[in-house]
Amino acid sequence: MAITVGVWALLIGAYDVYTRRVPNLALLPLLVVALLALLVNGRGLLGASVLSSLAGLAVVFLLLLPGYALGRMGAGDAKFAACLALLLGLGRTLDMLLLTGLALGLLALAWLRLFAGDRKARFPAAGAFALAFCAELAAGPLLLPVTDWF
Repeated sequence: MAITVGVWALLIGAYDVYTRRVPNLALLPLLVVALLALLVNGRGLLGASVLSSLAGLAVVFLLLLPGYALGRMGAGDAKFAACLALLLGLGRTLDMLLLTGLALGLLALAWLRLFAGDRKARFPAAGAFALAFCAELAAGPLLLPVTDWF
């Protein structure tokens, strides 16, 4: 299952890089399956508990909603990150957000180089979320001592 959702995330990230948008129709099937898994099995697709998945979802919304409200992040990027958090659970979502922050910083530097004069140029955050998600799937929990608290 991890490989399937990893490929799904990378495809959405690549689509965002190419078109600067995250299609809702690409998020909806996984969201429905993830919610059904939580309801039926009491565990997420990647093994997170219901409480952990919902806490991860809440953290992502709390952290990304201000960026969306200020126009610094697209709604699709925030929804994509929320879907990823629902899959990972709280502890692994914190890891993903840390890795995403690093990836977004590097992406911002590249974007400044490419679009130096255009202040309205927006970079595709979903690509950074997808890379961080796949790194989290491949490397496992990076903040293990901290995530044990959750």
